[in-house]
Amino acid sequence: MDRALARVKARGLRGVVAALVVAAACGGCEPSAPPRPNVVLIVVDTLRADHLGAYGYDKPTSPHLDALAREGVRFTGARAASSWTLPSVTSMMSGLYPAAHGAERNDRVISERVAVMPEAFRDAGYLTAGFSANPAFVTPLQGFGRGFDEFSVLHGAVATGKRGGNTAPSDPWFRSMVEVSDADEVTTRALTWIAGFDSAPAPYFLYLHYFDPHAGYFPPAEYATRFGVAADDPLRGEAQWPLLLAPKAPDNPADLATLIKLYDAEVAFTDDQIGVLVNGIRARSQRPTFFVILADHGEEFGEHGGLQHGRTLFDELIRVPLIIAGPGIAPRVVEAPVSLVGLWATLADLTGVSGPAKSDGPSWRSLIAGKPPVGLPNVFADLEARFPKDLQIHRRAIIAAKRKLTIKPDRSANLYDLQNDPTEQQDVRTLEPNLEETLRAFIKAHDTIGFSARAKQPPAKIEFTPERRERLKALGYLR
Repeated sequence: MDRALARVKARGLRGVVAALVVAAACGGCEPSAPPRPNVVLIVVDTLRADHLGAYGYDKPTSPHLDALAREGVRFTGARAASSWTLPSVTSMMSGLYPAAHGAERNDRVISERVAVMPEAFRDAGYLTAGFSANPAFVTPLQGFGRGFDEFSVLHGAVATGKRGGNTAPSDPWFRSMVEVSDADEVTTRALTWIAGFDSAPAPYFLYLHYFDPHAGYFPPAEYATRFGVAADDPLRGEAQWPLLLAPKAPDNPADLATLIKLYDAEVAFTDDQIGVLVNGIRARSQRPTFFVILADHGEEFGEHGGLQHGRTLFDELIRVPLIIAGPGIAPRVVEAPVSLVGLWATLADLTGVSGPAKSDGPSWRSLIAGKPPVGLPNVFADLEARFPKDLQIHRRAIIAAKRKLTIKPDRSANLYDLQNDPTEQQDVRTLEPNLEETLRAFIKAHDTIGFSARAKQPPAKIEFTPERRERLKALGYLR
């Protein structure tokens, strides 16, 4: 038995002893409060909202997520705080926008001064575990292990080539590649962890980070075939990499269509594995459980000329699925725009754990309860250069009701009417010049507040001392 599981069992035993002491002292007290719920937080890397059936997609990618959406709350206006993993997941975990927490470049580490959600659950007596299939960014190396009894980064062997087959970067500098751990391994590890202490009285907080929809797109063969990609299509192999790494979307529409089919097949495989996970948890535990499903960002397929993510703040990259199902939640659709920075505050409200001392996003509890969206703040998205010489299209975005303003690095802007132009093709600044200035002022205030907060709790930077390099090699992060 590994030490992490031993700690879990020890905490569970302490919970039993404490419960017996309370029961003996209480005698004829009132019935105890209902058991605290488990929380299963599922992040699917690179999952577009509009490629799920629950969000109107016409391909059979997501029957299990669609079922959870029908039994819980589905948010149609949720936005990630950035369009790539590190700043976005840090925002989910901290309740702060990237401008405030500062984990915006590949080599940044979440500041120890920034509180994160798993710490609140651990301090409230929850058993905590995380299993991440993103080997480059969602790792203890960059600060994501805090608050967890166990946090495992799942990946296969170091890849022999720079970029070959189903591989992903294993370090923030993309100097080493590893084989990707697929969704079935994430699900298996999660269910194995749960089975190890299922009789313990303490609730658990489980974070799962699935990676399959992320490029490259190498779904299991039967899924690729199911979505119409021929067995001998070269894009089912390494031939897709030159297209994915090009500076623009492929000129051949057939190639782009094939990439989308492979992406959809990855989504379908992940959905099936989430179905296995949910059914497995419900079969094993009598404790009520909240299931929260979302994405760190989406993916572009030529809508604005490019592929992949991390360079723009268009909605194909920051509009993400958000589904919450669990005890006391009635089926409902919430259309109001919300930012994922409100996740911790919301889960605190739903479970009774401590919320963030300061959150850039309010709890969604009133929206979940069906109350009108009154007084909601504007939604922001931040994007700084990941590398010193990185080029990106956008730097900031703000969504206010049905309008969205995007700011470029040179401070020029575009204004979009999301009600009538949801794909952001037509700039309407000349039609609403006063609105542009108003939204620019909001962004300026957002930056001022964020940068002030960052100055008090700046992110660390990963340094390469000889000792750290050897330690990272031993962990598989470096060659």
